[in-house]
Amino acid sequence: MRRETYLKMRSFIYKNARPLDLYRWQVHFEGGNPLQVVHALGFYQNEDGGFGHGLEPDNFSPHSTPITTNHAIEMLKEIGFQDKHHPMVQGILSYLASGKAKHQGRWLFSVPETLAYPHAPWWDSEASFGTFSRYNPTAPLLQFILDFGDYASDLYLYALNELENLKKDFMEEEEPSMHDLIALASLRPYLDEEHLHALEEKHMEKDPQKFQDYVLRPTLVIEGKEHPLYEKLKPLVEKDLDDLESQIKEEGFVDINWAWGSYPEEFPVARHQWRSHRTIKTLLLLKAFGRWDLEE
Repeated sequence: MRRETYLKMRSFIYKNARPLDLYRWQVHFEGGNPLQVVHALGFYQNEDGGFGHGLEPDNFSPHSTPITTNHAIEMLKEIGFQDKHHPMVQGILSYLASGKAKHQGRWLFSVPETLAYPHAPWWDSEASFGTFSRYNPTAPLLQFILDFGDYASDLYLYALNELENLKKDFMEEEEPSMHDLIALASLRPYLDEEHLHALEEKHMEKDPQKFQDYVLRPTLVIEGKEHPLYEKLKPLVEKDLDDLESQIKEEGFVDINWAWGSYPEEFPVARHQWRSHRTIKTLLLLKAFGRWDLEE
């Protein structure tokens, strides 16, 4: 990556990002304090311990949702946060233990409260209780409980039992959605490795001409050189990284490749917020694969 490109990305973040995303940038690329991310993230947390308030830019609802709560968890994981006793972590565990937004023992993909606020169409509810998904976001939420929960709690026992149920479903799974497969990867240490790798390779987009479509591009699965499929698919991953670099706009951001098709006044706000997130994630990927050396 050319230094000029990096400086344009940095300038875009400083001029346009939410404080939360600016702090994420500073942590990853400037030696910033991770606790600033945690502090900013706290403004999106509700009294029930879950997260809302547009943290996930495609959903303007202030109410807690499992997906938005998982979005917060991903940010904590991204900065390496491991304080099990922190009030934010305890709040998340309390929300997950509450039984809210669940169906058939698993957390909902979408909840009906969202309908009253501007949102992307995929957050509509397919049923009166919401939209059910077997793996997304239940898989990463189970992982969070296993990592941060109290071993003696009912919530931890639930997570162990539901993990066994999920593993059985997984072994029969042949056609997971893109986001279900990404969610399942969070439980990689607990799942049958051979079956998971087979699904990832089967459903991964292998045509570089389609990488910019809404597809399971290689770097959505292989996020670093330590991934078991990296060596086998290295040429494909390198093409994906080339494409990611090519997506960096002259203004220094990476855009999204989707639209709402509704809420014409609110969608540009969401798109603008996603640009900062995508810019950070793109640079993190390039850094993970050794493309961080800045050329003049």
